[in-house]
Amino acid sequence: MIHRTSEEQRWKPTAYEGVQMCGLRQNEVGGGAVLLKFTKGARFPTHDHPGGEEVYVIDGRAVIGTVTVKRGDYLWTEPNGIHDLTAEEETVLFVSSPNGIKVVE
Repeated sequence: MIHRTSEEQRWKPTAYEGVQMCGLRQNEVGGGAVLLKFTKGARFPTHDHPGGEEVYVIDGRAVIGTVTVKRGDYLWTEPNGIHDLTAEEETVLFVSSPNGIKVVE
């Protein structure tokens, strides 16, 4: 088991303007689970998911590829699915990607 208390969780900046990450779990192949926080208008570049990706929208609204998601929505991207993300408002996501991602942009 892995247990991360709310007090242990820390937001860290990423290489992308307006995007912060809070790591929850990492596996031996570079995948895992994270929380991602986006400011309004922030964009995560086009990327590939070799092992697929699960996204749950905790708060906010964003466009992932061609799909608009909002609070409470779930989105599964199949392995090798490619998309970007643009936050239409401040957004927080739970993301699980078993094999990590590869930025292709």
